[in-house]
Parts: sequence; structure tokens; C-alpha cells
Amino acid sequence: MNTMATIKAERRENISSRANRRLRKAGYLTASICGKEMKPVSLKVKRDELRRVIARHGRSSLFNIDLGAGETYTAMVKDIQYSPVTIEPLDVEFQKVSLSEEIKVNLEVKIAGKEAIENKRLILVQQINEIPVKGLPQDMPDYIEVDVSDLNLGDKISVGDIKYPKGIEPEMEKDQIVLSITASSINVADEEVQEEAEAK
Repeated sequence: MNTMATIKAERRENISSRANRRLRKAGYLTASICGKEMKPVSLKVKRDELRRVIARHGRSSLFNIDLGAGETYTAMVKDIQYSPVTIEPLDVEFQKVSLSEEIKVNLEVKIAGKEAIENKRLILVQQINEIPVKGLPQDMPDYIEVDVSDLNLGDKISVGDIKYPKGIEPEMEKDQIVLSITASSINVADEEVQEEAEAK
């Protein structure tokens, strides 16, 4: 479950391209926050602080956006734009949320137990990397973990097979396959050699 972390931000009055470039050279990111019944607010945040907070708490965590003078918002990161050249973050968009209203989020699927599959000389084929879910912001996990250590050849895991945290529900068909376990090319080759030997 997410924990609340604070991100300090400042209002940004000058939103011209030249002003944005100056901010980035000074170590800031351009930012904005939007939500129900509020006009979008242009902000700036320190690049290093945003990186540190997200690395520690996760991108899908709840954040307390502190603009100073008692102005704060509970929000989540909606989008981060990166430079196609340097892969550095350029802009971050926050979405104001209410702790009493459900939100929809795409959660990353993380796989645990891959080593067990490799030891069985099998191949894990992951077909879905993210699952859209809905739930209250404070119940939203950072990701969905799927343990494959007990799976064997031919086993599959669908969206409906996954155990979700209390209050979190998937927003896609439950029979969609998330991953499957297949034979490796080495195993297939071994079986063909064995079949040929038995046929002689």
C-alpha cells in the first residue's frame, strides 16, 4: 500500500518556451496539476527531489504536493515526459485525487520466481505488461506481482487468476492471458532426437 510523501513545488507564472528552458538549466522540471472542478495549475519542481521521491515511494504512490503558504494537494503522477535524446525527464503532470473517489490506474505486472522456470528449462511468455485497475487511491499498490515459481509446462495465468489487494479490481476481461509457460527450443530438440531414436 502506498505511503504519503511530500513533493515541494512552486507556482510557475511564466510558461513560455524560453522560461521553461531556463528552469531546466537551473535543475527544475516544468509541471502541472489538474483535477475535478479545478483549473490546471502550472508548477515547477526540483528534478533531483522528484527523482528521489519517486525512486523511494514508486510512481503510482500518493503524493502531497506542497505549494507553500498552506496550499497542498493530494495527487498522483499522471504522466512524465522525457527527452527523446537524453532520456531526462522534462515535464511531469500530477492528477489531484480524492481519497473517497475511485481512480483508474495501469499497474505494471512484475514477475517473481523466474529462476524456478529457468531451472525447469522452460520459457515464460508474458503477454500483458500492465493491467488497468480501479480502486481508492490509498489502496492502490505500486505494481501487481505474479509468482510463477510453482508453474509447469502448459500452465497459464489469466487476469482473473491474480490476487489483487483488497478494494482493487481489474478493468479488463478476466479470461485474458497474462503469461504462459512453454517448452524451450532445447527441450523441443531433445524430444525430437528421442523420438527419432525410438523410431529406429
